[in-house]
Amino acid sequence: MNENRRKFLKIIFIGAGAFLMEKVLGPLFSRFSDDSFAKTDSLNKTSFKDFQVVENKKNLSIYDSSGEEVLQIDKGGA
Repeated sequence: MNENRRKFLKIIFIGAGAFLMEKVLGPLFSRFSDDSFAKTDSLNKTSFKDFQVVENKKNLSIYDSSGEEVLQIDKGGA
């Protein structure tokens, strides 16, 4: 067998193994970690009660609490 091919396959298998280990063991480590990125706080959640959604025949608009338009989605009609 070609020596370069063996090196390439070894690197691929090590990378795939590391990826699978992270997928399997990552959630286990996040349970025991006090890291703020691993746990979700109710304070970090976005509240949608401050937004107003207005729909008409041509588009769907979303306004923030100050009345400024944040997002507008045009409806595609045939």
